[in-house]
Parts: sequence; C-alpha cells; structure tokens
Amino acid sequence: MLPLGVPSPTAPTAAPVPVAAGPIERAVAAIAAARRAAAFRRPRRGPRQRLLWSDALLEQVERCRLEALPLVPGTVWSDVVRLVATVDPHLRLRLGTNRHPDHVGRVLFETQARLMLASRGERERHVAEIIQLFPS
Repeated sequence: MLPLGVPSPTAPTAAPVPVAAGPIERAVAAIAAARRAAAFRRPRRGPRQRLLWSDALLEQVERCRLEALPLVPGTVWSDVVRLVATVDPHLRLRLGTNRHPDHVGRVLFETQARLMLASRGERERHVAEIIQLFPS
C-alpha cells in the first residue's frame, strides 16, 4: 500500500500542458480560451425569444409613427434588419432600404407571423426519426 499523496505506478498521468513562453503567446492563449468558453455562454435565440424581440422593436416603430418621424432611427433600424434577416432572407429583401415606419411595421408584422408559426411548430411533439442500425 502506498502512502497518501504518492501516485500509483499504474495510474494514468495527464499529458503536460505546454506553457507559453512570452507575454504575447500567453495573451493569445488567454484570448483563445475566452472565445472557446464564450461559445457556450451565447444565448440561443429560438422563435419565442425572437418573437419577444420583435414585439419590442414593433413598439419602437409605433413610437416613431406616433411622433411623426419620417424615418426609423438607425439604432432601431439595425436591430430590425438583424431580426428580419434571421427569420427569412426574402423578407430582408422586401425590407430593402426603406426606413419609413409604415413599411418597417408591415415587414415586422410578417416577421411576427412567421415566428408564431415556428414557435407553434417548436412546441408540438414530433415522432423521433428512426435510424436503422443495419441497412437492408
């Protein structure tokens, strides 16, 4: 029996971790590790989350209408473009570069309709796909 703290001769040993030599190499390694970790922290935007996002954007577009602004502000416009492009590229083409609140509101309503259909499909139960182990 071995004393405590002494590894068994048959125990697997971990491979040595390479240590970066200089400060630049350490910084590059730290940035790469942070990017790998951030990939798992990114929020996943499903149809329901995007539907909530579209509600907030539609409210901002309606405020532009009420204030009689001729164009949707750039910050709202960029969010609208990003949302519409994630839902359907054809809607993004229809959105075009027209920043008039009425036009943007119509496209957002179409976007919401598609998101509602996707959200309903997400909640329905589906039969699992059967994977054949031995092809016939």
